[in-house]
Formats: sequence, C-alpha cells, structure tokens
Amino acid sequence: MILKSKPIFSPRPWGDRLLNELYKVDTQDPVGEVWLLSDFQGMRTELCEGERCIYPVDLTEPLFNKDLPRFPLLVKYICANDWLSVQVHPDDELAKSLEGDPWGKNECWYFLQKGRIAAGITRQEKPLEDLRNGDLRILTPERGDLACLQAGTVHSLGPGSKVIEIQQASDMTYRIYDWGRGRELHLDKARVATKAAASAIVIEEMRKFDWKYFSIELTKKVEGSGIVITLSEVPELHVLIDDREEFSEEALLVRPGSFWSELL
Repeated sequence: MILKSKPIFSPRPWGDRLLNELYKVDTQDPVGEVWLLSDFQGMRTELCEGERCIYPVDLTEPLFNKDLPRFPLLVKYICANDWLSVQVHPDDELAKSLEGDPWGKNECWYFLQKGRIAAGITRQEKPLEDLRNGDLRILTPERGDLACLQAGTVHSLGPGSKVIEIQQASDMTYRIYDWGRGRELHLDKARVATKAAASAIVIEEMRKFDWKYFSIELTKKVEGSGIVITLSEVPELHVLIDDREEFSEEALLVRPGSFWSELL
C-alpha cells in the first residue's frame, strides 16, 4: 500500500509567499508551514490511495506496532522569511508532568538550501526574559545538512531557511522572545523546560541518521514500511506499508526509532 498525503497550510507572520505560489494557496498572511503529515485536531492530513483516504492515526499500529494516543510523528515543510520566535520545547518527562501529554518535542530540520538557526545559549547566566539573538549560538547549515534539536534547547529558525521538519507529534512550544510581534510568551514554563547547555546536533551532508525517536535516510529505493518525503521543488509525502517504490530523485525515508516500542 502506498498512500499520498494531502497537505494542510498554515499562514505565519514570518512565512514566505513562495509557498503560496508553489501550492497555489491564497491566504492573507504568507504560508510558513506546509503540514505534510499530522494527526492534530483541525490539522489532520488525509492519506490517499486512489479514491480511498485514511488518517495517520489509522497507521499507528502498522508503522509503530503499538496502540498510541495519536500518530506520534509530525512532518512539515517550512519556509522562513524572518526569524521564528525564540522558543523551547519540553522533554518527555516534563511533557507528562507539566502538560499531561504522552511525550515531549524533539525535532530535526533537513535543509533544502543554506539557512540560519539560533541554537543554544552563549551566556547561561542571563535570565531568559533578557535573551536576544546575540545571546544564542548562530549556525549556518548548508543544503543537505541535518540539524537536530533535543528538547530543552533554546532555538529559532532564521530567515532564508527552507527545511523539512521531522518531530515528535507535539504542539508544546514555549515562546521566550517574539521580535515584538505581540504573541503570548511562556516564560515560566520555558524556565523549567530550558537546558542551558543544550545545543543543536548538526550532521553535514547527511546520508543517514539514527535517533531513538526516528531514523532518517537519503534514498531512492524504499522497501517495506516507512514515511517518504520527496525533495522536489514541491515536496510530497508518501507512506508505504509493506510495499516497495523507486523514486526518480533521492528522498528522505523516515522510520520509527526504539523510543516508541519502549513507551509505556
């Protein structure tokens, strides 16, 4: 079985009109995120084979061999025309104790072109409410690099970045600074979630990366089951269940890691 995702579009103040043009979407604010695979209420992506469509939650058992409260991965295509908020996400234990959620938010960004990120605090003694970009480590990943952010890392995605984001399915984001956009900040929770020494793991010219949450591999041929994101001008997402496919260009193959089988 090979299913193709029907993406959902999320306008953002830092978004890029390029996404509106590529996906032929008319929104007042520019689209910043294309949700390629999501099981969140209001943002559920359909997965279709011909006329038959299902939702990601229907594939939890086939892909993860476990009954989970929701499909545990979230995949987006993100284009940033400005800095995103400076933010932090809770880890698995904190997500349970603070939010009653089954897991936290660890994530990776695969760069489709050279970009900029802020990841990690340079002055650990500085109060969070006083943090600005000059207090964060600035990295400039190249096309084909993978940057992975452990929960607890203070971070932001910078202007000019085009990435495929693969993460635990969590919407818990604690904003620390938002460039005067006026959106709500979450400083109390951010103080608890922040791991001051944490920074990004950057894998240059990534071919394969194994993490306990998921593995990512560049490949053209796929056998068995997995999530595939094409790296074409308009990225597409496919889910294979006990099938095989060969793509014309290299794509990202995502498979579950050991975390999900060990989750109680």
